[in-house]
Amino acid sequence: MSGITKLPDLIPVIMEHNEMKLIGIPCISLKEIGQKYQHAKEGLLSSSKYLSQVINPQIHYGMWPQVESQNIPDTFAYILCVEVNSFDSIPEWFIKLTVPSQRCVAVASYEGNFDAAGEVIDKYIREHQLTVSEVGREYTICERYNYDAEGFSRYSLPIVDTSMED
Repeated sequence: MSGITKLPDLIPVIMEHNEMKLIGIPCISLKEIGQKYQHAKEGLLSSSKYLSQVINPQIHYGMWPQVESQNIPDTFAYILCVEVNSFDSIPEWFIKLTVPSQRCVAVASYEGNFDAAGEVIDKYIREHQLTVSEVGREYTICERYNYDAEGFSRYSLPIVDTSMED
């Protein structure tokens, strides 16, 4: 998505992303996840300045693998990523993901309140009778951090186009 602007606080917005190439640092296990996230964030912010492929080092995406082990605290995985225009010359220790295009509901919370943002997303999906699903996706965006704008935004699962079904 080009031209990202600051999202309003606790107001749902439909976000559209074209296919994205992401590189990231994984955080494994829910134990001390806050510290792991901080280490990943620091690693991305410091290394991004040396990687010309990074589109915007101030925008990070939190990614969730869509696997059953996500329900087990010790095997839970969260991957903090930045978008790149190419995987060429990216160090091999980064995780590399290609995420298909998607539309989803995003809600910023200037206070970083994951639950409050989730409640707004759920209400919007219900009221607008949207269908969301992770089916067919290896990874989904769970959140975005735009350090030059709103900070934290939570994402819904991708919106499914039900007009094609029947």
